[in-house]
Amino acid sequence: MKTRNLYLRLIALLLISAFLFAAAACADNAEPAVTDTGSETQIAEETEPEVKDDLPETDYNGYVFNILTRDADHHIKEVYAVELNGEVVNDAVFARNRAVEERFNTEIKSVEVGESDESTLTRFITKSVMANDNAFDLALAHTVYAGAVALEGVLYNWHDMEYTDFSKPWWNSVLADELTVKGHLFLAVSDMCISAVDYTWVMVFNKDLGREYNVENLYDAVDSKTWTLDRFSALIKTIPSDLDGDGSFGLGDLYGFATHYNSAVTNWMFALDQKVTEADEDGYPIMCVNTDKMADIVTKMYDVMHEDNSTMFFDAATVTATGKSSHDTAVASFFAQNQTLIAALRLYVIEELRSMETDFGIIPFPMYDENQAGYYTHVDGHAPLMCLPKTLTDASRTSVIIEALSYESWKRVLPAVYDIVLESKYARDDESAAMLDIILGGRVYTFGYIYDDWKGMQWSLHSLVNSKKTDFASYYAKNEKNAQRQYDKVINMFEELF
Repeated sequence: MKTRNLYLRLIALLLISAFLFAAAACADNAEPAVTDTGSETQIAEETEPEVKDDLPETDYNGYVFNILTRDADHHIKEVYAVELNGEVVNDAVFARNRAVEERFNTEIKSVEVGESDESTLTRFITKSVMANDNAFDLALAHTVYAGAVALEGVLYNWHDMEYTDFSKPWWNSVLADELTVKGHLFLAVSDMCISAVDYTWVMVFNKDLGREYNVENLYDAVDSKTWTLDRFSALIKTIPSDLDGDGSFGLGDLYGFATHYNSAVTNWMFALDQKVTEADEDGYPIMCVNTDKMADIVTKMYDVMHEDNSTMFFDAATVTATGKSSHDTAVASFFAQNQTLIAALRLYVIEELRSMETDFGIIPFPMYDENQAGYYTHVDGHAPLMCLPKTLTDASRTSVIIEALSYESWKRVLPAVYDIVLESKYARDDESAAMLDIILGGRVYTFGYIYDDWKGMQWSLHSLVNSKKTDFASYYAKNEKNAQRQYDKVINMFEELF
C-alpha cells in the first residue's frame, strides 16, 4: 500500500484547495504535517508547514465566533466537534478549532438550522442581516441557494476582508477569480469546506464484469486520454443481458451503466466541458450554451440513457420500486449486486460499497472528445459556499478567524480526509488512488451554475433527458427569455454596487 499512500499524499499536497476549471496542474503546496507510523497515519502537530497564514497575534477576549450551517452530520462535521472520539476527521476538526481558539482567545460555535428545506439557511441569513442581530459570523450554504441569497444584496464583499489571502493554498483562488465582478466577490470556498470532497461526482466500474466481458483496461483509457463519451457509449452497449429471462429489461437484469435522474445528469455538462455562461469584457455573464456541441451532447446523452437497454436509469418511480431510501443508495445497491459495469456516484456514496466483495475501480467521467483539455467533474450543489453577512461588526476579526480556521483545515483536516479516509473507505487499488488525483484536480464550479437559481440554462440537459426529448433548439427557444431574465438579475445586482 506504499504506492497508494504516495498518491494520496500527492493529492493532499496538490489538490487540497483546488476546484480547477481546466486540466492545468495544481501549483506546488507545502507538505502538510503528516507522518506515517506504519499501522496508521497521524497528524504531526509538532511539524509546521512552510506556508504560514501570516496573521497578527491578537486577543479577542473570549469572543464567540458563530458559524451558521445545516444540521446534518456531514455539515456539522465541517464546523464543530464536541470532543475527541477517535474518528480521524472529527479529531482533526476538534484540534483545528482548539488551535484557533487558544491562539486568539476565541470560541468557535456552530449555529445549526434544518436541512430538510435547503432554503432555511439562506432565509436565516437574510432575516439576520435585515434585523442586524449579528446572529452569525460566517455561513456555509448550499451552493445554488448561496448564489440566490447573494443576489439579495445581504452579503459582504470577500475582497474587503483584510486578512483573506486567495493566493494561499487553503483558498480556491480559481473560484474566487471566476465569481469576482469588478472587485466584488460574495461567495468563496476554503479548506474548511471538507464536504467538497464528499460531494464530488465520480464513476465506479466492476472489475469482475470487466474481465468477463473482455472490457479494455479503463485506467489505461483514462491515462491515454481516449476515455471519451463516444467510447463510453459504445462500451456500455456491449454489456446488457436479460438475466431473468422475462423478455424485457428491469431491475433483475444486467446493464452497462447505472445512474439516476437527479444531479447525476447535470454533471455531464461539466464533464463534457459545456458551460452555460461565459464572462464578457466587464465580467458579466452572457449565455454561451446554444451551440452545435450542446445539441450533440443532448442527442448522445439521450442515446446513453434511453436506447439499447444500455443504462439502468433510476427515475423516481424506479427508486421507489427498489425500496431504497434515496436515488443514491438505489444506484449504489444496484452496482454492489453486480448488475452494472459502471455507475455514477458522488464520492461519499462509495462508502455504501465497503462490504462489496467484487473488486471495483474509480475513474472520472469521460471527456467530450480527445480534444478536451482534461477530465472534469463538479462538486454537487449540496456542498457549501462560504457567505459573510453584510452587517459584520468587525471585519478584521472575522477575517483573522476565518483565515486561521482555513489554514488549520489545510494543515490538519484535509490531510486526514485524503490520507486516511480515502484510503480506508474508497480506493481499493493504486490505480484508483491515481484516478482520484485526476478527478479531484478537475472539479469545476462555474458562474452560470452558482447563480442559476434553477431558472437559467444549467438544468437544460437534466430537463431534456428526464423528459426523453432531444430537440435542444426548441428547448432553448422556449426557455431563453426566462434564463436571460435570471442572468439580467445577476448583472443588475452587481451594477447597483458600482
